[in-house]
Amino acid sequence: MTRPIWFLLTSVAMATLTWVVGWWMVPVVAAILTIVRRDDAAAPLLAAAAGVLAWGLVLTLVARGAPAGSVALTVGRALRLGPTALVAVTLAYGGLLAGSAAVLARALATPRQRGTSTL
Repeated sequence: MTRPIWFLLTSVAMATLTWVVGWWMVPVVAAILTIVRRDDAAAPLLAAAAGVLAWGLVLTLVARGAPAGSVALTVGRALRLGPTALVAVTLAYGGLLAGSAAVLARALATPRQRGTSTL
């Protein structure tokens, strides 16, 4: 499959599993994607972008049922951020969560060369 298809499938999987199971499915799906696509150098970046899109989808679904701007204004005041900055920070968190899990999975899945001991 091509990268755009992987990206869309990963985003949908992250959003669906976040909605059904919880937020921690974002790093799980990102790690699985990175292990499956271990030969793709862009897999961690793909996972991070999918995390941003997935959290954007979940945020959009949740925001549809809330009064206009109520949570964004309340939390934004507490953090001294405007509503737009709060949404940007929330989306960035999803991307950082997925990207860091992907990089960790890549590091753990990559075989290391054993050096000789100098002792």
